[in-house]
Amino acid sequence: MNKNIKKAAFFAAGLLIIQAGFTANPAFAAYTDTSVYKIETPKEFSSKTEAVKAAEKLTKDTGWKAGTKESGKNGTTYELATGGIEGEAKTKDLLLQFGKTTGLKGIYAPVGKQEPFVQAVSKEFSGETKAKELALQFEKETGLNASYASSGKQTPYVKIVSDPVKGESQTKSLLSRFEKETGLKGTYVPYGAGQNMVKLTSGEISGESKAKTLLSQFGKETALKGSLQTVKKQEVQYKVVTGAIQGEANAKNLLKQFEQQVKIKGSYEAAGRPEQLYNAVSGYFNGEKSAKNAAAQIKNGTGVSSSIERVKKTRYWIVSMKNVNGQQLNKIKAFFKKKTWRYTSSKAGTKQAAFQIVSSQVAAQSKAAAGVNFFKGKKVQASVQKNGTKTTSRYRIVSAETASQSQMKKGLDFFSENGAPGTAAQTGKKIYSQYRLTSEAVFEQEKIAKALRFFQTNGIKAVSEKTGQVYSQYKLMSEAVIGQDKLNQALKFYSKKNIAGTIRQTGKYGYRQYKITASRITSKSSLDKGMNFFKKNAVSASYSTKTTSLYNVIINKQFTGKDRAQAAAGVIKKNYGWTANIVKIKDGPQLMTTDYGITLSQMIDKQMKVSPQTDAAAYVSLTYINTANQTVTADVLNVRSSPRVTSGNIIGQLEKGDKVNIISQENGWGKIRMNWRNASREEVEKYVNPDNFTQDSSAYFQFLKLSKTAGLNAAEVNSKILYNKGILAGKGQSFIGAARTYSINELYLISHSLLETGNGTSQLAKGTTFNGKKVYNMYGVGAYDSNPLYYGAKYAYEQGWFTPEAAIIGGAKFIGQSYIHNPAYEQDTLYKMRWSPNALHQYATDVGWASKQVTRMYSLYTLLDDYTLYYDVPVYR
Repeated sequence: MNKNIKKAAFFAAGLLIIQAGFTANPAFAAYTDTSVYKIETPKEFSSKTEAVKAAEKLTKDTGWKAGTKESGKNGTTYELATGGIEGEAKTKDLLLQFGKTTGLKGIYAPVGKQEPFVQAVSKEFSGETKAKELALQFEKETGLNASYASSGKQTPYVKIVSDPVKGESQTKSLLSRFEKETGLKGTYVPYGAGQNMVKLTSGEISGESKAKTLLSQFGKETALKGSLQTVKKQEVQYKVVTGAIQGEANAKNLLKQFEQQVKIKGSYEAAGRPEQLYNAVSGYFNGEKSAKNAAAQIKNGTGVSSSIERVKKTRYWIVSMKNVNGQQLNKIKAFFKKKTWRYTSSKAGTKQAAFQIVSSQVAAQSKAAAGVNFFKGKKVQASVQKNGTKTTSRYRIVSAETASQSQMKKGLDFFSENGAPGTAAQTGKKIYSQYRLTSEAVFEQEKIAKALRFFQTNGIKAVSEKTGQVYSQYKLMSEAVIGQDKLNQALKFYSKKNIAGTIRQTGKYGYRQYKITASRITSKSSLDKGMNFFKKNAVSASYSTKTTSLYNVIINKQFTGKDRAQAAAGVIKKNYGWTANIVKIKDGPQLMTTDYGITLSQMIDKQMKVSPQTDAAAYVSLTYINTANQTVTADVLNVRSSPRVTSGNIIGQLEKGDKVNIISQENGWGKIRMNWRNASREEVEKYVNPDNFTQDSSAYFQFLKLSKTAGLNAAEVNSKILYNKGILAGKGQSFIGAARTYSINELYLISHSLLETGNGTSQLAKGTTFNGKKVYNMYGVGAYDSNPLYYGAKYAYEQGWFTPEAAIIGGAKFIGQSYIHNPAYEQDTLYKMRWSPNALHQYATDVGWASKQVTRMYSLYTLLDDYTLYYDVPVYR
């Protein structure tokens, strides 16, 4: 077997390494466009500054580089500005309303000299709550913003907590007296672990009478109240009964589905009278062929299958039809009468034709109704029937809550003694015997002492505990403004609240007045909107006109794939309101994938079973080699496909004393020459895994779809590839026409032809005489190695290839029909030719064959500018 296919003539039948049985039918996805596009927008800006800002914003928002250029057009713009506006806050608000109302943008700037900021500050007062209330009142009455801040000594808040007090009623009474005598609010909480409250629940009790009797006895014996809980009410029993079902097999299958889907057991039984069966035998037919023909006609005419048999010691045959029913026998009678054939019939026993399904008993009518609906969905008649019996109601006894262990034991013992063993479950509640009182949080020492004295007087210990909160002094401050006039109202507010206040400088300076300047306005209607806005708001405004150049934004971003370019154009339209045009600047490859239906590991497993080959060097550890005489010193030494230790790269073994041919040494490994050998799993993975090949490498051409034309330009092919190529010179249009006619990549045809004809100089290519006619063969089709000129010429003569053009086109037809478009194999890439999903019908055993074949094609493509590549890349699961 060849280790590699010789030259590009692997289409010749004698050179193929093929194993029959390739049946893969992979699923194909749509092509992914990798052509390069750019986006252009005709949007015009009234100034370069505006265009630059738009470009910068576009870059910031999208990450796309953008620039500007003059559009070659001029436009009139307007500059609108106001007079002085009192206060920065008012100016900001007016600018905001200006943008919302007119859709125009603008900026504001100060007018005049800077002045100091001042604010009204109160003297200190007590309590944060008071500070919050005063701040709200201040803002409402003065129109100025206010804030407050802590000042002075901080005093911690505490709560008075008592020792435990017995009994909840005594605790409540004590709390009531505490609140009256101290004037403080308080609360109480349980103290200690407490006892869990539980409820007892019996097992199920059958019958209402028995349940009521046991409930009465339960109360007497345990001193616990209880109630009855209904577990299951009395219900009528039902069953589902079907009508007649033809055939026992059908009844069995339907019953199985009924039990699985409806979850009701059932059985089937005979329904109606058994059906009579018959045997029918034809008259004699002269010969087996006549009998077979008659059996076929009987099948077509009646639908009845039959068999043929020879009449002993004669040349005659008969047709037998066994176990047919009455309806089928009538069809046979009518058919034989029409054909004027003879036949005889006889009874052949009976079979039960109809059955019915009967379900087991169910208590819920809804469940039975579900069974009827199941049969209704199967187009089988069914009904619900009462069974005449009822289920018994069932109850449980549930006790009141208790924490008494003796009551729990008595109750559970009672349930067990009366055949209904029960359980005790916690309710989540607890009962407590002791409680602790806690006062509200206070910071005044007199209130704290008064609370402690109350508990001491009542003979109960108590302590004060800090809450983490503190009591502080606060002062109120107005917002900072320019000019004392605005703060007179603040001072009046402080005086009204009996709090002293002063005015102080903040150390910061600002401006009393500001003016608004609109961004450049490009239309008279927008200018009118701006002027009217300021007029309505009693603000003076004026404008001036200016003639300026218009500018465009240039987007310096390229997009791979039209879908991405369209999406980018959509972003431009949505986010900025600009129209956008998509322009293709470079044709790129079109990518699709083929799902091989298996994992990469499974693919490698299959390939390893058909002994893949390689001529790559191998590696052995120098630890076990006598380098002086290049002899193995270990009893057994693994030979590996790469200089590392892993289970996937072992390709063979050497024994002690074996000689090796060391080519080079690296990091303790010896590289040895092996010639052709079995490839390792690691080496197979290297070539099978498509992820190991990048799109910019020549090896990626093994995924090139040979069934897709690349759209080459004939003049470019003639000048850059076929120039000075012997008989092939100037034949670019013939190759392109052949490629389009038979859907084959044209550069593959050219590459194949250049290699096979020695760049258009071989005798077969230049033309040779056969049977008195000059013939041409441009792909070496049929040119077997034993006598390539004779056999190649003979094949060309038989195909009528009497001109170079006919040989180019005819050879392309042969290549397409025999291999690339062969419906049995669908191997239209070099990768598929080498690696099939079932490891069958593969064109070479060399693992590197596919990537080696593409070198010439890749080099030819690098000479061209105008083409489109179509790739089909395999995908593993």
